[in-house]
Amino acid sequence: MALLLYQAALTSLFCVIVRDVLPPFAYGLFSLGLAALLVAIPLIGELGWLLRRDPAGAWVAALPIRSVEIKIARSLHLLIVLWVLSMGSLLPAALFAPEATELLARLCLPLLGLGLVTLVAALLLLVQNLLGERAEGLLIAFQTILVVGVVLALVTGIKSIPDMARMPILGEEHAGFLWFVPPAWFAAPLAGAEGQPERWWLPILVGLLSLVALLALPAPLAGRQVRTPWLSVLLAPVRRLAQRFWLRRDERGVFDLIFDALPREREVVLRTIPMLGIPLAFLVIAANGDLTDSKRTDLLALLLFTAGIYLPILLTHVPASASPRAAWLHQTAPIPQGALVSGTIKALAVRFLVPLYAVLGFIAWYQAGPEVALRLAPAGFLVSLFVLRRLHGICVQDAPLSVLPSEIRFEMDWFGVLGGLSMLLLVLAILASRLPPLMGAYPLCLLLLLLEWGQDRNLRARLG
Repeated sequence: MALLLYQAALTSLFCVIVRDVLPPFAYGLFSLGLAALLVAIPLIGELGWLLRRDPAGAWVAALPIRSVEIKIARSLHLLIVLWVLSMGSLLPAALFAPEATELLARLCLPLLGLGLVTLVAALLLLVQNLLGERAEGLLIAFQTILVVGVVLALVTGIKSIPDMARMPILGEEHAGFLWFVPPAWFAAPLAGAEGQPERWWLPILVGLLSLVALLALPAPLAGRQVRTPWLSVLLAPVRRLAQRFWLRRDERGVFDLIFDALPREREVVLRTIPMLGIPLAFLVIAANGDLTDSKRTDLLALLLFTAGIYLPILLTHVPASASPRAAWLHQTAPIPQGALVSGTIKALAVRFLVPLYAVLGFIAWYQAGPEVALRLAPAGFLVSLFVLRRLHGICVQDAPLSVLPSEIRFEMDWFGVLGGLSMLLLVLAILASRLPPLMGAYPLCLLLLLLEWGQDRNLRARLG
């Protein structure tokens, strides 16, 4: 419900802004494209399992029903979830359509959007069938690039409104490029619905073909565990340093378990790693030559300091495992609860935050020079470590690697938890960017190191 309300609010805001500027066809292209983008992100992330496998597949296969019936039921389940989710965007889009939009087109706008969403799901299912078991790394790269594209489209879309207002209609002269833009196929009827039935054949045909594809394509094979030995090798020196100077003796076992096992969980990797495309998309924007050096530094500081906002996506998947019964390894270990939690936090920091900030720091170095990168990247890492500790108790409710991925729940007040935190990180980013290093970033690093030491001790004292 929270996701539906968020999509409805965001779509309403954008549609109110553009309804008086865009003609019906361009408005349909904008609103339908926005709905498809807003559905693509959760379909890659927390709803991606709907495309990959049936969580009750083993139980259903034992029932006296035919395989075609299972396939139809599975496809209907996927469509119902997607269509309900997309209505959060499509109903406001129809409500705020321009006055020049004909009544039939306005009423059918949500149906056209459902056809586009079905096409998006069919294409993602096809990609997962082609890459899933054969090239897991390529699948992760594809999903990450898709997230980057979605974020770039959402952020830069408003800038393209004047160009969209002058855009020709699909089928007219100089509009040949629109044949390669799927939202334009489904927006064509808005250019004139009554008396022009020829504008309906393309969205109807593509929508039906998408439905057939969802029914015909098999579920992707349950892939092997994801392995990234090259990253483990690269992180080996950092791991040894953490074991030597940061970890207590009773934290070593859970640290090694989380460090080695969590990145090998296929569902965890496919749901969390592509979301790193969100900060990467903003770094692409920061590379824009139109930005001054000070504005680019401000944007880099904002991204480096607010990357921790995406940590709830990772933290909620800490309990996820395809083999949750193996959780007895740490559940029966003779170590205190404080060691379990602290070892988990430190493993996440070394295994996920260190490579993330190595990439972000390198990009910041390339875009703004070594002084900016060395000043902001370490402070940003320590800020994210602070956020990781603060959010762990809120986002992680179960033991590590103890819950099936399909049973992971996101029952938390996202806006309430992240709202105040976002404002704090924004203030810290501005101070670190605008103040001289000896007054901003460097004292902040020292303060955060002291906070890490104090939080670690308090956690062990509180949990044992």
